[in-house]
Amino acid sequence: MSYDGCEPGKCGFVMRGDWRLWLAPLLLSSVVTGGGSFVLLTLLTDLPLTVIIAVSVVLVLAGDIALAFVMQAISPTRVTLGPGDRRHNAEIPGELGLVETNFRNRHGRVSIRGETWQARQALGCRVRLKAGGAVRVVERDGLTLIVSHAPGE
Repeated sequence: MSYDGCEPGKCGFVMRGDWRLWLAPLLLSSVVTGGGSFVLLTLLTDLPLTVIIAVSVVLVLAGDIALAFVMQAISPTRVTLGPGDRRHNAEIPGELGLVETNFRNRHGRVSIRGETWQARQALGCRVRLKAGGAVRVVERDGLTLIVSHAPGE
């Protein structure tokens, strides 16, 4: 159950890859569609048994494919936990951190929650960010944090 090369349990939960979650609705749909179509075709038509079975199988397959598309559309694709996140709604913006390396050309490294991140200085920040200084995370751009000087911290 991996996604994008992540090891299971390391990057998040992928619903699309877990066949057990799909099994119950698909089996139920198959039984209802196949059984219902078989009974109705047997009672309402004079078709030979082989034709009734063939039509029932085709209806089951079509119903299962339609159900799979519906389930794919409404199921969550993944919940990704980033480095240091302990819950899926953990947010880094607004947190305080410490500059680890002097910023050069608006780029450097910061420590947030004990983790080292690549960082870019926010456009509105005019203070030179030096090692040991406090910063506040303004935004996250992938694996790069956008930070600003945190006065008084």
